[in-house]
Amino acid sequence: MARHKPAAEGGYQRGEETRARIVEAAVAVFSERGYDGASTRDIATAAGVNAPAIQYYFDGKEGVYLACVEHMIELMWGKMGAPVEAAENTLADADASDEALIVASLGILGTVVSTIQDSPQTSAMRAFLDRHQAGLCPAVATKAFEERFKARIGRVIRQLIARLSGFALEDERTVIHSLALFTQGLAFRVQKPKLLDALKWTAVNQKEMELVRDVVLMQARFTLEGLVAQRAE
Repeated sequence: MARHKPAAEGGYQRGEETRARIVEAAVAVFSERGYDGASTRDIATAAGVNAPAIQYYFDGKEGVYLACVEHMIELMWGKMGAPVEAAENTLADADASDEALIVASLGILGTVVSTIQDSPQTSAMRAFLDRHQAGLCPAVATKAFEERFKARIGRVIRQLIARLSGFALEDERTVIHSLALFTQGLAFRVQKPKLLDALKWTAVNQKEMELVRDVVLMQARFTLEGLVAQRAE
């Protein structure tokens, strides 16, 4: 477990500031070099602290990586929390209409797509998460991300698909449709260089992101409405 500096003489506040600075620097270093390629000395240099500070605050490289994952989870829930909670509230209503369930599904997907928009923060986050999701990290970090972020979203999307399609929650078709829906948003993040090249864009700013999102959501709506139609047959 990572440790905190004692609170004596304001040390706790300064310790928290130092810890946050190390995490921010570590995200950038891990995103550029990966877990295996990064060293605690690299991270310390980027954060402007001495190398023993990494051991003091995080008990080594794995500890600081786990702190980065916790930081990523916190930032991502800052984006995803509202649409996921809205979907959970819709699902809690046994009489929710198909349209309400579709809107809840698109709310989650639209937020995922919005992460392709460029900014200094999102660029580092994307690179970090891409390496993380490729399995290039400690197993304990993968487990933390799965349990504290992906599991809840996956469960909500599967419940939405089950309600719209009429398939059982554990039906293979429910699982596949759920993965297909969610990965539509992720695909444009992973394939972003191809998107930029195909459309001759230099970046994905607000206007470009909204265009991609509108198209993805239109296609997703067709799919979800198709599930409702086949259920009614």
